[in-house]
Amino acid sequence: MRVFGMNYDTGFVSGGSTTHEPFDPATVRRDLHVIREELHCDAVRITGGVQDRLELTARLAADAGLEIWYCPFTYNLDRDELMAFVLDGAERAERLRRDGASVVYLAGSEISMMTNGFLPGRDLAERATLFTDPARLREAVPAAQTAVREFFAEAMPAIRERFAGPVGYASLPFEAVDGAAFDIIANDAGYRDANNAAAFP
Repeated sequence: MRVFGMNYDTGFVSGGSTTHEPFDPATVRRDLHVIREELHCDAVRITGGVQDRLELTARLAADAGLEIWYCPFTYNLDRDELMAFVLDGAERAERLRRDGASVVYLAGSEISMMTNGFLPGRDLAERATLFTDPARLREAVPAAQTAVREFFAEAMPAIRERFAGPVGYASLPFEAVDGAAFDIIANDAGYRDANNAAAFP
């Protein structure tokens, strides 16, 4: 492997709060030091739905000597809100890169499940019920795949204008993302292990 890393959640936004409260920069700095010096990682994927937290954490990660995988992970935005968030993130990631940090930009995470309008349902709980009904899921997936492809057909040229480093996307397997659009193919919920290594490149 080129890098050995882990995920650091800066706060997944849901229900008026986040999954990282309180968010204290001194604690974040200490956590990143542990990731680098005690866990011996050389990279960190920084996720979350608050841009200022993502950027601050990424700067602290750079200070700690970590490669940054800058990854917006949003919830219940609509398509236009997601586009604005992803492009803002690309600009912030580029500022970090120009300041000397090693940065990979992941242009979102699991957007078909986490964003309104890609799959049926008003929120994640409703969309998740699709997985209990295979017939509904089979019916919904092709439209979601088309919507994801259309989103990135618009987003990627704009991202490339804003960010000059390598770009990937943290996809769900059923999204069938066109990997040719990205420099790095990244997949959430599809992991290589001893059981599937022979068939999972």
